[in-house]
Amino acid sequence: MARPTKPVDQSTFAGQVGARIRARRWRQKLTVQAAAELAGMPAPTWYHCEDGRHLALDRLPAIAAALECTVRSLIPPG
Repeated sequence: MARPTKPVDQSTFAGQVGARIRARRWRQKLTVQAAAELAGMPAPTWYHCEDGRHLALDRLPAIAAALECTVRSLIPPG
């Protein structure tokens, strides 16, 4: 069963990146489980990245590859 999504707190850098990750995943029509598998990480880790609770910058290349985008597109401007 899919975990319900909660609003992302975009007041932090991690939250802004998480919102971009979630939006891109939705555009790609991927489930969290599928996206996490493509990125080679556990689904709970992906959830944490999307929620903005934890974002290890070293995971961004794998996340970007799974979402077929660039790391730069996941980083908010300025």
